[in-house]
Parts: sequence; C-alpha cells; structure tokens
Amino acid sequence: MAQAVALMDSLPRPTTVECFIESLDRPLLVEATNSIVSAQPAAGRRNPRVFSFHGPLILSFAVDGDGRDLVELSEATVSNHTTKGEVAFPLEGPVTLQDAFDRVALDPGPPDTSCGFCHREETVSSLYDGAGFSSLALRPLPETLVPIQRLRDEHAGCDPDAEPERCRYLDALVAPGPLEHHPFPEAYPTLGD
Repeated sequence: MAQAVALMDSLPRPTTVECFIESLDRPLLVEATNSIVSAQPAAGRRNPRVFSFHGPLILSFAVDGDGRDLVELSEATVSNHTTKGEVAFPLEGPVTLQDAFDRVALDPGPPDTSCGFCHREETVSSLYDGAGFSSLALRPLPETLVPIQRLRDEHAGCDPDAEPERCRYLDALVAPGPLEHHPFPEAYPTLGD
C-alpha cells in the first residue's frame, strides 16, 4: 500500500484517478466484476469494478458510477486477510497512507471500518505498525465476472462526445499497455460463503 500511495503522491496536481491508473506498470493484471454489492459498486457490465493485482497489493476502481473517483487498496497480510484503505480523487495536495486508513475508519466502531460490514474478522492490522485494520479478503462471485475482452471492447466503442469522462477512464485503463486476466486466489471466499 505504501508504494501505491507514494506513487499517487508523486503525480502532478491536481491528480485524477485516470492519471493514477494510467501510471500503473503494464501489463496490468486485472479481474472485473459487475457486482453492485460493495462500497465501490460496479455500474453494470459496461462499467465494471476492476481489480488490479500488484504482488500482495490489490487495487480496485469503478469505471463509472458512485465509486468512479475512489481507489481501494488491499494488501495481503496472513490467512486470506488484507489490510484495507481508500483514497478519494482528485488529489489537490499531499496524500499519505494514514489518509487511506482514515478514509475507511468509522468512529465509533465496531466494525472499525466501512470495509467491516462485508469483510468479516476485522482486527488491527499486523502491517504498518498496527495502523489500519485487516479483515477477510473476498473474491467476486463467479457469475458476476466480466471478461477482460469486454473492457477492451468498451474502450474501442466508447464515444467521447457522448461519454467523455467514461471514455477518458477506459482510455487510462486500456490504452497505456496490455491488460491480462488475473483471477483471485481460489482460497479467498466469496460474500456468499
């Protein structure tokens, strides 16, 4: 998480979510879902929620809809748990890892974060000297998965005159380099388990 936040902080201001996505190394390893059961829901199959895998870090962002200006960060800890945070865009000033933790924190808890409503077993994280919270990692239900080719097709067919913001987002996701499918670990439960 710290490296992703440092990348966000290094980009020119104001920084949009599209600028951050465009800056990610390629090939971009992704899984997409049309699930609306999330604090960052998809807005249908045309506008999925996209998960991007970077070693122990999973980023997620929504192509359109309520969550389009948010990036969720989840870093693997132990036993199918991840430490979670979120950053809201556009960024006007500096951003820190503590900002990402504070964005999901609830006061008073429990659960101690907004993530805890869906992600069970929330505890103080073992990462980052106990800053933030860790909870059970979840993978999307198989029936909600959106093929990666759908993202490429939506990018190719996007009309910038009709949907300029959506097209800029798809362009930031697809144009800088290849997308490759990367499934969630099978050991991660689904919300229905």
